Amino acid sequence: MTHYLDLRILVLRENWLGCTGLSAFNAFLRAGCMAESISEGDYISLKYQSFFPRALAKLTRPLAVREFNQALLKVTLALKPHLFLAVKGQFIQAQTLQEMRNAGAALYCFFPDLSFTEFGPYLPEAAKQYDWIFTTKSFGPQDLSARLAVTKSSYLPHAFDPEIHRPRRLGPEDEIYWCDVSFIGKFSPRKAAILEELVGRRPDLNLKVWGNQWERLPPHSPLRKSVMFRAATGIEYAKAIAGSPINLGLLQEAIPGASSGDQITSRTFHIPACGGLMLHQRTPDLLEIFQEDESCVCFSGVDELAEKIDHILADEAGRLRIAARGRELVEQAHSWDHRARTILDHYLASRLPKTVV
Repeated sequence: MTHYLDLRILVLRENWLGCTGLSAFNAFLRAGCMAESISEGDYISLKYQSFFPRALAKLTRPLAVREFNQALLKVTLALKPHLFLAVKGQFIQAQTLQEMRNAGAALYCFFPDLSFTEFGPYLPEAAKQYDWIFTTKSFGPQDLSARLAVTKSSYLPHAFDPEIHRPRRLGPEDEIYWCDVSFIGKFSPRKAAILEELVGRRPDLNLKVWGNQWERLPPHSPLRKSVMFRAATGIEYAKAIAGSPINLGLLQEAIPGASSGDQITSRTFHIPACGGLMLHQRTPDLLEIFQEDESCVCFSGVDELAEKIDHILADEAGRLRIAARGRELVEQAHSWDHRARTILDHYLASRLPKTVV
């Protein structure tokens, strides 16, 4: 990896442990790059819960966006990065990217979400400025081409962070994580419907649900007794996987601007990396990576989901075997170290002189 050592990389990322941007940034450091980072969250807050702070943040957001873009350009001019990688980058303005290119930076984006048009006014125009976009959705390149006329893109799945997503030994103080089945992820109507049906069919199942926005469940939902009503991130996320014999891979439905719902997610790699047994919705993208009943278990409806849970809980040896194989598989090719090398190699190949035929 010595060819990475002279590369200066600037990463736009979030700051919380286990997030995609921080995982990418640390992988670039491990590859030997001179990496620096900047966070939108230092300038633009999206996390206020009460009315008045949220209203004030929305009112002042154009000023915050302008200050952030000025700071991004200032860092670029000081660092003179060879490569800029935005992870999502919903507040980067197209003009800023043009000025960064003029300063000599190659402009890359790693886009981890479903739709390029549902995150405000800046991203659709900024997308046209990138030298390359890596999208974690197999349908992402087609959506980019059809909706934004952006053709410089390719599919690059999510990955796990080897510093965070690894097996954890739980002690008596970790009792909160013990359960039969867990799901860790943000609320969506389709996920909620699947889990409500499951608890209706298996009312004695010890299910725990972690994640944001589950307050949106109806007041009388039978699922409420299983919801923790908070996210599990970083080391706690890995502990929640370790405490559950079965970890569900539920997928978000399509949203405006996306031609499909999720086929795989970051959990698809995090769960096996943490040593968990993954019971995942069956999709073609999943089965291009994993082998059913060897490195993961799959389901397509709630009847099959309930039956698979019964079977897995009754077969500990089989569960451990599949979980171990799943961990071996993702360690071979799906860490953020692998993804960082893919991005860096793409950049280096783009710098090579074009062969004239």
